[in-house]
Amino acid sequence: MILGDSELRELGFASLGENVRIDRRATIFGHEHIHLGSHVRIDSFAVITAGPASVEIGSFTHIAAHTYLSGAQGGITLGYGSGIAPFAALYSAVEDYTTGRLTNPSVPADLRETSVGRIVLGPHAAVGSSSVVLDGRHLGFASAVGALSLVNRRVRPFEVVHGNPIRRVGRRPEVDLRRRDDELVVRAAAMGIDVRSEPGGSLAGTS
Repeated sequence: MILGDSELRELGFASLGENVRIDRRATIFGHEHIHLGSHVRIDSFAVITAGPASVEIGSFTHIAAHTYLSGAQGGITLGYGSGIAPFAALYSAVEDYTTGRLTNPSVPADLRETSVGRIVLGPHAAVGSSSVVLDGRHLGFASAVGALSLVNRRVRPFEVVHGNPIRRVGRRPEVDLRRRDDELVVRAAAMGIDVRSEPGGSLAGTS
């Protein structure tokens, strides 16, 4: 059920790395605005939208089944090694239901109130099952979001958060993660992949 290499090239992605595995049952809109690194896996029933804003998916990333990446308006960047668990959703544009404006995309834009901003996941950031990431939020290097969480603020590098809205519940081991990240960078370089030059890759040096 995986698209073949020739089929992937025919879809017209903005850029396409090696060993990209996309399930045929995934739904993708705006291929020409989507950049894919190498060793990327997108599972069945994932939905990704792009254009005019870009969606940039770094190498060694995994987008699980039944996820929703709404990047068309604000854009989304997934740093290398990041992961999105099943049923999670990333919204680069969010409507405000609390004001006197109308809602839903079928209504003319001037009658609605929409907040728009690029979502950025640093390398190795992980978003847990059924979590929601709102527009303009940044998740730092190797940060982790627990399942069923609402990300309504920045998540710092190595921070572990959970809840609705999120609160800090821990911190991942920085020394171990940096050591393993260095090893991945070396192995990627041996394959001709410079992950730290990819979109979001520069966040690996933050602390």
